[in-house]
Amino acid sequence: MSQGERNGWSVASSLTREEVQRLYAQFAPVVFRRARFLLARDADAWDVVQEVFEKMLTHGSSFRGEARPMTWVYRVTTNLALNLLRSRKVREPLLTAVPDEEPASEVDTVEARQLLQKWMQHLTEREIEVASLLYLDGLTQQEVADVLELSRKTIVREVDALREKLSAIGALPASESSKERAS
Repeated sequence: MSQGERNGWSVASSLTREEVQRLYAQFAPVVFRRARFLLARDADAWDVVQEVFEKMLTHGSSFRGEARPMTWVYRVTTNLALNLLRSRKVREPLLTAVPDEEPASEVDTVEARQLLQKWMQHLTEREIEVASLLYLDGLTQQEVADVLELSRKTIVREVDALREKLSAIGALPASESSKERAS
């Protein structure tokens, strides 16, 4: 029995509207918070929520039978939000990192967005995904491996290379910079 079957929905084939409605009730708040954190705009975050669940309706069979729905939802949310940030950068090149309609209230949030902007200039899509999961979301390397459906060994190698690259471009999060100095 797959994880999805244990939770009351079928994930091995396409999803019914009722299944997506149950998933929406369970995961929409999580998707919104993740997208809002990355995008800094409520309207954009709700667009991502809508797209995530539209993908569930149209590509429900892309769920793997053994995968937890949250893993797929989290990954799709991150990818859609990063794609929206990239397109926003092209459409709105003169805007600052923090939109004036919804200013950030915490220093950490502002720093995270500034890091994300710098990463987008220097890192590949995969590196941005790993960095955001690890440094912005605070996932462990094992959790990053689970979300990306990779081995932990692969993630450890990628994180080591990523740390070197981020350090070289001056875009290593402050918490990681202090860890490096201490070691």
